[in-house]
Amino acid sequence: MNAIIIEDDFIVADHLRLMLEKHQVKVLEIIDNVEEAITSSHLKPDLFFVDIRLAGDKSGIELGEYLSLNKLPFIYLTANNELATLKKATQTKPLAYITKPYKESDIIALVELFKTKFKKPIVVKTKFGKKSIDSNTILYIEAKGSYVNIVTLIDTFNERVSLSQLMEELDDDFIRVHRSFIVNKNKINQYNSTSVFIKNTEIPISRTYKDNIV
Repeated sequence: MNAIIIEDDFIVADHLRLMLEKHQVKVLEIIDNVEEAITSSHLKPDLFFVDIRLAGDKSGIELGEYLSLNKLPFIYLTANNELATLKKATQTKPLAYITKPYKESDIIALVELFKTKFKKPIVVKTKFGKKSIDSNTILYIEAKGSYVNIVTLIDTFNERVSLSQLMEELDDDFIRVHRSFIVNKNKINQYNSTSVFIKNTEIPISRTYKDNIV
């Protein structure tokens, strides 16, 4: 999962970055103004953390209006308890608010909620056309030359794509265990030093990816 922090207090922003990265959220950028934040949207982060009171000509609420209009998910960071400001901020439809000084437990709870609620579907091709599948249903993915087999609870889909490309689309529930395999860690029944087992399938673990399974 990737995020961008928009905060003009570097100490506060860096503290937030450390907390997020401790919990496997990669911070792509820390930005201190609205203009740069808008241009950063091409990086396609999964989530924005936006300070309501940014220094400069435009406030975090104006950035919130832009993000909301473009359907980009964001969370407000604020030390401001003024009712009028919060009412205006609510109109921009943020996912949530975090009041400074914030607690790590609050940050992580919101991140985990976001991951659960906003999982991206995987789009596959079928003989009837394109279909979105819930990533929760995927058991594992196996590379087969230029193609991959996406094995779900009820079906297998063959796609012309690389495992590396798919890893960029999948969330933290998926881990690489071999150059030819990605597995859904929530579907692992058991594992040992050389293999993981999902349903009745044994999947090898290579030395390169051994640490991922711990």
